[in-house]
Amino acid sequence: MKLKTSAPMLAGLALLAMLAACERKPAAPAKPPRPVAVATPAPAAPVRPLSFEADDPAASVGLRLPAEIANYPALHAALYDREVAGLKAFAAKAQADHQAWDGSYPWRPYARQGQWFLSAAGDRLVGLRALWFEDTGGAHPNHGGASLLWDRTANAELQPQALFRPDVDMTPLDTAICDAVKAAKRHREGAAPLGEMFACPHWNQTVLVLAASTAPGKIGGLTAIIDPYVVGPYAEGDYEVTVPQNAFQGLLAPTYAGAFAGGPKSPGNPDGTISVRMDAVK
Repeated sequence: MKLKTSAPMLAGLALLAMLAACERKPAAPAKPPRPVAVATPAPAAPVRPLSFEADDPAASVGLRLPAEIANYPALHAALYDREVAGLKAFAAKAQADHQAWDGSYPWRPYARQGQWFLSAAGDRLVGLRALWFEDTGGAHPNHGGASLLWDRTANAELQPQALFRPDVDMTPLDTAICDAVKAAKRHREGAAPLGEMFACPHWNQTVLVLAASTAPGKIGGLTAIIDPYVVGPYAEGDYEVTVPQNAFQGLLAPTYAGAFAGGPKSPGNPDGTISVRMDAVK
């Protein structure tokens, strides 16, 4: 049986459909996706070279660093920047002196050279040593040694006194250095004996260098570099003596006592002469 639909009924149905459609809420527009933040790595610090040289009529300056220093970027940067700044200051002083030169005497260009060597590399401490040469036109050039101690944990330079307990009596280290100097003098012909004119040096009158150890990852002792005039006349030259760590272990600060063990890999030359040599300078 078919139902008959009247025109008014159809119109009503159509009106209801329209009203229902009007009541539907339009869909909200889709939000654009948030951009994903991409971390931009900080630019790497420029790697310092292993050498620096500068020459002009007033001065010649130069620096050489050991290849091993590249394993310690912060140490490399700190040492290179400091040494180059010092060489540039030296060259600037030479320039000023050259400009003030009145020609009344022959001008001899100034010169300064420095060369660094790795002395020891332990798990906690790294040691470097240097030879330097300087000529400013005097009676004779000057030369000497230098050292740098580096704390790998703090990634910072360490002053030698920080190795030891505050206010500790340093007599055992002083005595060990003095005995080593006396022994070296017995092997050096014509050496002046220690006495009234030249006395035993205190540890802080020397340049202390970390000595490589027979125990892996440790420091085996301290090498004391003693410049001319300290324990003998200038003609007698420098002294270099090495003291084993067991001679001063009781003086060490708790922070660094564990960094020392074993013995020195090399006791040095019997006559106390310097065990490293600077490359030929210009």
